[in-house]
Amino acid sequence: MKTINDLLEVMKEHALADRLVQGNWISSKGDDGIFQGCFYGCAMQTEDEPIEAACEMYNMPLWVGYWSEKVFEGLPSNKAMKWPVQLLEAMTEFNGDYEDVRHKLAVKRLTYLSERSDGEVKDAIAGVIKYHKTRDENLREGTWLAARSAVDSAWSAARLAARLAANSAADSARSAADSAWLAARSAARSAANSADSARPAADSVWLAARSADSAAYSTAWQRERDWMLELLKEQGYE
Repeated sequence: MKTINDLLEVMKEHALADRLVQGNWISSKGDDGIFQGCFYGCAMQTEDEPIEAACEMYNMPLWVGYWSEKVFEGLPSNKAMKWPVQLLEAMTEFNGDYEDVRHKLAVKRLTYLSERSDGEVKDAIAGVIKYHKTRDENLREGTWLAARSAVDSAWSAARLAARLAANSAADSARSAADSAWLAARSAARSAANSADSARPAADSVWLAARSADSAAYSTAWQRERDWMLELLKEQGYE
């Protein structure tokens, strides 16, 4: 089986050849038969389940594959082009437990949201943080239900933080990526709602909200990137 080191060499070549693009699994770069694409589309040169294929071929945890593709698409373009090599270089040095990283990444994400929440939402997030810290399966159902209850109690940006908590407790390969997306959206919705309440009829407010949406989305993914690289470095090296 190939290793992360092998994938790193592939992505170094693709980055150097300017073959990475956002928003497209794979596409022709020109008439010379060279294809470009997103992180795993480019790596595998296919749009047929490239994340799953890459994770199987290079012995990568599936959750890392889904999550890192989301980060690639969410980062500003100039940072996204550097991301595959940055991540894979850190992974080649890593000698720890990726499940441990997954839980600690969820704790960082949820702690960030908890600090910006209150009431029922904050309590729900605290329960899910406890689950990720202890990994006590007896806590799973209760924390998930508490988070869902907080979501259902009100439809607002703050309450969407609890939906993030519910997704994190769901414990699937996609949950980390999806919950991070929700984190970005909740921040964006909060900024948009604030702008709309100030001057709801102005076109400039709509543009400001759109700008805030984009900025919040990008900032959230940059946090995710930084947290992951930090965890890989602190969790252990070969």
